[in-house]
Amino acid sequence: MACISAYAASSIEEIDSRNIEETVTTKPENLVEYAAQRIDKLKEEGVTVSAVAAEVISPLEKRTVQQAGVLQGHSGLTGDYNENYYALDKLNAGLPPLSEPPNLSTPLATLEFFQSAVMKQQYDLAAYALNMNLIDRESQSNQAMDLVKQLDFLLVEKQLYVFDKLPDRPDGLIEPPLGSTSSIQGIPRRSIQLGYIDYRERRVPIHLERVRIDDSAPFWVFSAQTVGNIDNLYEQYHPAKFERYLPAWTKLQLFSIAIWEFLALLVFFSFTMGVGWLLSKGAGKLLNWYVKDKAGNRLSTVHHNSVEDLVNKLTVPLTFTISFSSVFTLVSGGFPYLDAVASSTRPIIWIGLVFSAMWLGIRVINFFANRYQDMQIENLGEEQFDKVRRRRTYVSIFRRVFVFVMVLGSIWIGLSEFANMEGFGKTLLTSAGIAGVVIGIAAQPILGNIIAGVQVAVTQPVRIGDSVIMDGNFSTVEDLRYTYAVLKTWDERRLIVPMRELITEMVENWSHTEVHQTCPVFLYIDYGADIDAIRQQFISVVKDNKLWDNKTEPEIFVVEVTEKTIQLRGAVSAVGPVEAWTLACEIREQMLDYLYREQKHYLPAEHLVLRQK
Repeated sequence: MACISAYAASSIEEIDSRNIEETVTTKPENLVEYAAQRIDKLKEEGVTVSAVAAEVISPLEKRTVQQAGVLQGHSGLTGDYNENYYALDKLNAGLPPLSEPPNLSTPLATLEFFQSAVMKQQYDLAAYALNMNLIDRESQSNQAMDLVKQLDFLLVEKQLYVFDKLPDRPDGLIEPPLGSTSSIQGIPRRSIQLGYIDYRERRVPIHLERVRIDDSAPFWVFSAQTVGNIDNLYEQYHPAKFERYLPAWTKLQLFSIAIWEFLALLVFFSFTMGVGWLLSKGAGKLLNWYVKDKAGNRLSTVHHNSVEDLVNKLTVPLTFTISFSSVFTLVSGGFPYLDAVASSTRPIIWIGLVFSAMWLGIRVINFFANRYQDMQIENLGEEQFDKVRRRRTYVSIFRRVFVFVMVLGSIWIGLSEFANMEGFGKTLLTSAGIAGVVIGIAAQPILGNIIAGVQVAVTQPVRIGDSVIMDGNFSTVEDLRYTYAVLKTWDERRLIVPMRELITEMVENWSHTEVHQTCPVFLYIDYGADIDAIRQQFISVVKDNKLWDNKTEPEIFVVEVTEKTIQLRGAVSAVGPVEAWTLACEIREQMLDYLYREQKHYLPAEHLVLRQK
């Protein structure tokens, strides 16, 4: 909704009062015609539409427009575009004019002039190499020396006094060597980038620009945008106040990091380790106090042991996590007077923080998985063996899946700190296609087994504790890992089976849906044997055996008769596959002993008939 200013309103009222007695020749038919008539009358009275609009726009909007010009990089550029220089109508109007202009004719000359003036501590003279058009004219003289000192510190700290890389030609041209194909060599330039300085989540370029004022000869200065960023960059990288009191040897650099920074990090890291250890132990004391009643007795031995175990497992990784968090806050500028300490070690501290947090997370996962196994699995009775196997399978596989996901996530988060490394992103993008194909082909068996492991956990064709026959080996599923299963054979051997084979190959599972198992016992006798007596003996020895389940009645039948023997098939049952197999072996042994003692003459034998001629 637009508002008309008081000046505009009064002007309209005066015009209406003077014309109130005039005869209206044409009556407006709509709002558009009425507005056109009013505009014509305002023009006749000398009131312009722009004057009315200027009063309609609020002062806040005017200020916003001015600030927008500065944010868009306005630095006094004038005239048409010129590929050889930036045209200015003024430069550093707030600085006093020099009797003799400095030598800023080439990029190399400008950088040498700036450094020479700083070395002679002529900071006011070095300011003439800066484009301070983005600073108010009245403030340029006051801020010039500070800006020069700060820029010199940044150039030294980031090693941007790159004299060997700068051309010594007014047009900024780099003469190409024979056979060179560089895109910038042999081409005149009006802007040269000395390098980058990291600031928060972005990279700020440092530029030299060729400018020209009116008809004077072009010359090179630090760009207005570079000068405008000096304060923020220096605020992040400025040296600590106590640094001036340190010995000279502590300022020596190793891997671009000062020795005193290493020492400060070591001291602070040791201090935070102590604080983290105290906090961890304090938390353990509070938890131990929580599980005691008012008389000082433990409320529950199991619960107390679980809390004590949790404290013991988490103390060390929690201490490292707290310590690395504090150090990372330090090198990220979280403390007002120590924000410059070891800022170059931030990626290393970040990696330490991520992996200590991963260590802590893995400890937490293992603790709760072990606690669930102790409370919800080990306490179940033998009659709930099926539930034990199902829960043990869930714990075994999903524990490893969670740990695997946490490790991958930690690696991804850790690498995110290096997203701004020069060339790193381009390298990833250019090699992503080839690397993806190579890794996909190489890791196909591994990934296939991992996915098969998840499928085994969900569908459970086999579970930990199941009795299976695979490739003719009677085994017990001992463990399910990321990519393979461990099968324990009856003779204490271990079979390492890829998880995919449990999905794709045929596996004979003796305890898949029901733990109860029945095993056959085959006996072979000769014609004439007392089958009823054998049946009674079989039933008797089965019922007397402690492995019998006391539920399924033992039975034995004649299943086959050949020209030589009679085959008997008995069935015994037990609470589990292993027990049933052991029971069958024992019954077979006892029945062989009975047949040899009681019906020895009717054991299978070759019959020879002798006839006398």
